[in-house]
Amino acid sequence: MPVWFLPDVVMKENRKVNIGEWITKRAIIHPDKLFLTEKNKRLSNRYFNEQVNKTAHALNDLGIAKGDRVALLMSNCSEFLEIFFACAKTGAIMVPMNFRLAVPELIYILKDSEPKILIYSAEFLDKVQEIRKDALGIKEYIGHGRNLIEGDRDLVNFVENVSERGMLQTAEVDLQDPLFIMYTSGTTGDPKGAVLTHQNILFGAIHSLLGYGVDRSYKSLVVAPLFHIGALAASVTPIVYAGGSIVISSFYNASDVLKTICKEKINYMFAVPVMFQMMTEAPEWKEADLSHVHFFISGGAPIPLPIIKKYQEEKNVGFVQGYALTETGRLTSLDLEDSITKAGSVGKEVFHVNLRIVDEQGRDLPSNEPGEIIVQGPNIFAGYWRKGGTIVSALKNNWFHTGDMGMRDDDGFVYIVGRKVEMIISSGENIYPAEVERVIQSLPEVKEAAAVGMSDEKRGEVVAAYVILKKGQQLSENEIITSLSDKIAYYKIPKKVIFVEDFPRNQSGKVLKRILKKRLEENLS
Repeated sequence: MPVWFLPDVVMKENRKVNIGEWITKRAIIHPDKLFLTEKNKRLSNRYFNEQVNKTAHALNDLGIAKGDRVALLMSNCSEFLEIFFACAKTGAIMVPMNFRLAVPELIYILKDSEPKILIYSAEFLDKVQEIRKDALGIKEYIGHGRNLIEGDRDLVNFVENVSERGMLQTAEVDLQDPLFIMYTSGTTGDPKGAVLTHQNILFGAIHSLLGYGVDRSYKSLVVAPLFHIGALAASVTPIVYAGGSIVISSFYNASDVLKTICKEKINYMFAVPVMFQMMTEAPEWKEADLSHVHFFISGGAPIPLPIIKKYQEEKNVGFVQGYALTETGRLTSLDLEDSITKAGSVGKEVFHVNLRIVDEQGRDLPSNEPGEIIVQGPNIFAGYWRKGGTIVSALKNNWFHTGDMGMRDDDGFVYIVGRKVEMIISSGENIYPAEVERVIQSLPEVKEAAAVGMSDEKRGEVVAAYVILKKGQQLSENEIITSLSDKIAYYKIPKKVIFVEDFPRNQSGKVLKRILKKRLEENLS
């Protein structure tokens, strides 16, 4: 069978390479280099580019043009990324959806983003059947896998039947154009669609190359779900940009992940802290050889110091950490050499980001004074998606206000002290949950803690703490309260401690404080 390949984009003067063209460039420069591994599938740069081009032509045959939305309800697979880069080449806007959401939540996102087509994995067939009962204006449903809904196109067959048409003729797509709409978790209300551009993802990749030294030798294990910004912006796009390779999987269990890391000699992986914790508890942990790992990246929530130490002491593997939002990608980085001495910090701002910590009047605060984190830079999103195709800006005087409260230490390292809306005010004193949680988690018996505000007649609010103890450990409420007396101010010490087995979390692993607070209020009423 003859090998087909032609450059599929004619570069115009002064036009910068968009994200889709990364795949074209890789196929030109290193056509036979391994790009992607998935189970028994191994795809070269040339072959992956051909699949992306076929997918782009297939979408075009369905009438998908620049600016149209393509919704995905898919688990991790090669086809997910083929669609992503096909949309990037042609200017279509991908809408990756969290498959853990309930059907009404998914319907909300579909009504808000108004996609022309929905592509789904067969394992989510039940949800799709419920979704299509609503009149959403979706023109085409395309399935991936076996036993699809009767009448729906099969994605693999549909793409494979597209003729190899050579050069891909597309509308011009530039760095300022939208690449995808990623909906926030909606922990404080209805989800909002953050519009990420080609430029945003480009500079996210640049920061990984500058800050972490990512190069073409890197092999990334993609286990975080691809609907999440951490997977796309940390696991995939920096590696593609640098010329490395990726292994696609899903985090079904920690044992399988450890086996894959060892078998494929993975040297780079992004995951949330709970995943790394589960790996240390797997039977394979003791014998697992991780000597080939450069480092792991933890995101979505702070990673406890005991986990960092366990990886360093038992496997000689370090963590780089950072502070990132759906709307911004990574804003800060805590390097390997600082992960112990500056534990609890999210590091310093990355190269192309300006970061300030300000008071209510927008004035810069000195070291060790908490305030709101505001940022600007080329990785800050375009705005929030609204009906009618408009994008509503979230910037104030060209600065994005994160709603997160932070402070710098005397060395310039940034610490997150809580959400602005989560701040506890007790007799006029501001209490940031993160500082209480850090002190409780310093107790050797404690695995994790979450602090919330509890109503108090005299002081307005006082601190209550939910605590998860380490396996086999025992500690009483009074013992915790007493042990904190010389560690934080009296008014910050919890007045109530509730022991639990686990916390409610969103898909990023972040603790849902509003649910804990609601439970507390219900128990006190």
